[in-house]
Amino acid sequence: MELIVRSGFGRKAIFAATRPGRLLDVPAGAGGYSKTLGEIGYAVVSMDLMPPAHRASPLSWIQADANLPFPFADGSFDYVLSREGIEHLENQVGFVRECARVLRPGGTLVITTPNLMHLSARLSYLLTGQRNLKRGLINEVQTLRMSRGPHLYHGHVFMIDYFRLRYLLRLAGFEALAVFTDRYSPTALAMAPLAPLLWAAARFSVRSAARNNRRKGLTAAPAPVTDEIIAHVHSPALLFGKRMIVTARRGAAGPAAPAATASSG
Repeated sequence: MELIVRSGFGRKAIFAATRPGRLLDVPAGAGGYSKTLGEIGYAVVSMDLMPPAHRASPLSWIQADANLPFPFADGSFDYVLSREGIEHLENQVGFVRECARVLRPGGTLVITTPNLMHLSARLSYLLTGQRNLKRGLINEVQTLRMSRGPHLYHGHVFMIDYFRLRYLLRLAGFEALAVFTDRYSPTALAMAPLAPLLWAAARFSVRSAARNNRRKGLTAAPAPVTDEIIAHVHSPALLFGKRMIVTARRGAAGPAAPAATASSG
């Protein structure tokens, strides 16, 4: 299936709605998704720390560490897909910048990762400091999945929320960010009455920061930036979705401190 996502409570298939092109799938995992995308017309290159699984072997496979520079020339791809990968990576800053580098200007990045922002995850974090009450506590015994020479494969130790992922994307030159999910948490949906309180708290935080910055002579974030952030964080996708899916377009200028402009909500 072609990455079915939900925006609000509607559904769409991201890659079925775009023109096929050259696509990097990283990390490719077992390769099943690479194979599916190849079948619907994309020229897929799969990259992963592990060798490809025999049961789903795409045509083009590169074994490499996503924490390091990618073995591709600048502007090699029209799309980069990273499904459930960034939360395993030590070098998330470098990873996002490499995604920008290998994309052509105007190319699309799609990142999926567990959503730390949904309401039941926030409650779990308040109680235990962890996203999920049933997953135990991050530790150096069970969370480290594999050590192969200098290459480490971690479990969900480098979890990233919307705020930090957006920050990395914007500084890497990405624009037109949009957020989706593909499934909702029933527990989070049951906590929906809390949403207006969270929205009000976010607005209070923004206003308070603006006043403090003006008093200190510092620059405050302009309204288009904070409005976009609040719209994304309080969207159904992030309030209730188990998985956070972010799409972004590589800007023409590449990595730079981005201008304060509004983008897709």
